[in-house]
Amino acid sequence: MPEVFINSIGTFLPNNAIDNEEMEDFLGRINGKESRIKKRILDQNGIKLRYYALDRKQQSTHSNAQMASLAANAAPGRSAIVPEDVQLISVGTTQGDLPVPGFASMVHGELATSPCELASFQSVCASGMMAIKAGFCQIKAREKDN
Repeated sequence: MPEVFINSIGTFLPNNAIDNEEMEDFLGRINGKESRIKKRILDQNGIKLRYYALDRKQQSTHSNAQMASLAANAAPGRSAIVPEDVQLISVGTTQGDLPVPGFASMVHGELATSPCELASFQSVCASGMMAIKAGFCQIKAREKDN
């Protein structure tokens, strides 16, 4: 059986980094009031900056599928595989943009790839690993080259 490797990855973070003081400007306030437990939660989780696909009016700036495709488009530049040669798109998400079509179909629609096989996984914690394993298994079984 062939060896399977991750040869390239891509990333995408939407908009500018938001610090803790600006967080509620993007997420909104409950009844117009600051959160009473925000400082305690933020002190415990240690997160200082975050990225939101939202503007200050809580309007989406990017869909989940757009963010996934922008990350995916960053990967081939670091590998020998060109988008037209992609044989499988395997994606995982906690929640897609819509109930149907499947999330992989939406990501494929955003990408500049040729027709290929798709695999969608949805789970709170494990969807990314499920997607990676599906790709691994397809390559290991010689069903796909990439």
